[in-house]
Amino acid sequence: MRFKDQPAEQGEVTRIAPAVAYDGDLYHLPDWTARRREERELGRAHAEGGHLDTLTLETGSVPRFHELEDERLAELGRIEDATEREVQQDRAAFEAQKIKLAESQRHFAEARRTLDESQRRVAELEQPSRRPGDGRPSSIALSGSRWPSVRRWLPAALLLLLLVIVEVPILYQVILAWGDSVEMTALIATGAALIMLVAPHMYGRAFRTWQENGSPARGRWLLIAVALVWAGLIVAVAVLRRDALVQPLVVDGQDIGPTAEGVSRLPTMILLLALLVATALIAADLGRRMHNPNDRRLRELRTKRDHEQRAFVEAQREYQRDTGFAESIGQHLQAADRRRASRVRQVDNGFDSLATAYLGGVVEGLGDPEAASWAERILVRRRAARTRT
Repeated sequence: MRFKDQPAEQGEVTRIAPAVAYDGDLYHLPDWTARRREERELGRAHAEGGHLDTLTLETGSVPRFHELEDERLAELGRIEDATEREVQQDRAAFEAQKIKLAESQRHFAEARRTLDESQRRVAELEQPSRRPGDGRPSSIALSGSRWPSVRRWLPAALLLLLLVIVEVPILYQVILAWGDSVEMTALIATGAALIMLVAPHMYGRAFRTWQENGSPARGRWLLIAVALVWAGLIVAVAVLRRDALVQPLVVDGQDIGPTAEGVSRLPTMILLLALLVATALIAADLGRRMHNPNDRRLRELRTKRDHEQRAFVEAQREYQRDTGFAESIGQHLQAADRRRASRVRQVDNGFDSLATAYLGGVVEGLGDPEAASWAERILVRRRAARTRT
């Protein structure tokens, strides 16, 4: 049996003593100290009142002894009655505790089975991803460290920021005639630049989710449709940019010619499409690389495992407490005969001490040395007779 303060291995059930042991005692011994004091006072009062004298002690007759013997027999009867009721009570408590123990054992087994399953799933998932779609989390999610995450995603975030910064003045020039003021035009250009980059980025995240988890045919067709719609928007933006480059510029009422003077429309269109597609692909690939849905799955599984670990420990403690309490009841039930014999022995010794205290009070009240001698002889004969019986 492992002691209570020794650590137990996971899944090991140890018997621990309950915080409050079972107490089924229905009988309690008299207060012998107070009773001896009362008997001594009673013996002194009988001697001083003339109920007893030295001559009576010489005959060996002490009326009070008969009263004490009656009390002793009555006390033994109470012991027998209380012990029998204790046995019945212990059996009922033991059966009730067995039911509770079976329930806590079932709860403990379920908690252990649930925890084992979560630990198995976490162990299977705690393998770094080697390629998209392998169902594994990133090494950053496995380590739980923030610095590797910052070191990995900071260049991607800076690249996206650089693309936004580059796109803003280009789009500003394209939609120069759309804003009522310079500030409004700048806000529209900034919003358009964010959309041009955030939308492919989010598409890359959705594509990575599809790679990891798969999707029905409807989902695949949706991804294809979104890609086609985005391709059409890229062509529209490229046309606007081409027109902004090839159309004549008017500054202070003077026509200074187009920005791309001497360059035909087709090469310009091809170049703009290449730049826009490359930008969209970069943003989409960054989203695909930065988003691994298995990272979130790993965090959720770890949180679930930790919660189940705490529930398992509590169920284990409850099972241990119920086991210890059941053993406490069983021990109390098995000790009924020993408890009865111990109580009988203590009652016999207790009433013997009351007789001794009574005679001591008589001797004190008589104040006769010869009375002390006769009292001692009476006690010796009484003990000898008790030993024979």
